[in-house]
Amino acid sequence: MKEKFKKIIEPIFGFGLAAIIITAIISVIAIFGGAIMKLFGFKYNSIGSIILYFIVVTIVGFPVDIILRVFSKVLISIGQLNKNTGKILFVVLDTMGTCIVMAIVDYFMKSVSATDLAILVISFIIAIFSIDRE
Repeated sequence: MKEKFKKIIEPIFGFGLAAIIITAIISVIAIFGGAIMKLFGFKYNSIGSIILYFIVVTIVGFPVDIILRVFSKVLISIGQLNKNTGKILFVVLDTMGTCIVMAIVDYFMKSVSATDLAILVISFIIAIFSIDRE
């Protein structure tokens, strides 16, 4: 009985701990991102609103990021682009994709209000930090 309980609890504890760590990392990024966006007209009701905004953007934007990352890597691997041009293409596409995702999340979240400039600036910063350093 004790072994069965241990087999059930260990994965739950592991996933819970991973979720807490990921949420903490996104929260720190959200606070810094919100501070940068505030310089460009971002408005919010609370720190929790900023964190929720970035968590939703991360979840919704994850598939978009994967598709754009794969697209630029495929173009590099088949010889259509060199590495530097592929990285530039990725930054442009990732910035546009993140802008679209952030604008959609902003539209549906009434507790935050982001200007187009704030979304563009933070999307570009996120894209720069997302470049593969190969």
